[in-house]
Amino acid sequence: MTDAPITLELLGPGPEYKKVNVWLPQLFMETSRAGSLIVENRTFIDCLIEGPGVLLPLEGCHFDGCNMGDAHGDPRNLMLQPVGPQRVTGAIPFKDCKFINCRFLGVGFTGTKAYLDDMVAALGGAAQ
Repeated sequence: MTDAPITLELLGPGPEYKKVNVWLPQLFMETSRAGSLIVENRTFIDCLIEGPGVLLPLEGCHFDGCNMGDAHGDPRNLMLQPVGPQRVTGAIPFKDCKFINCRFLGVGFTGTKAYLDDMVAALGGAAQ
């Protein structure tokens, strides 16, 4: 038996993605090959955002009506707090992006402590 090769259709530069599966590593590679290391000014509507990956929302990112993923009873399970004071290597940075009614699968979130605290509170707070 021969394994069939996996092929991916290009996601393209957007600016809008609607009802598509977005594999974060692919989106980042397409963006970087186009000359930017930040996914910027994009709108995702009714998309499945798939990891594995860690999303770093910079300024101007909004999540409206999204399912952020299975937190296994504690929204902090989706969060990764940076150890360094200025950079997060390996995370995929997003700026001025909107996520509307999207579902996240295998995605963690990172950012400033204030951002992470806000995100945990928005997802229902920490488990008791």
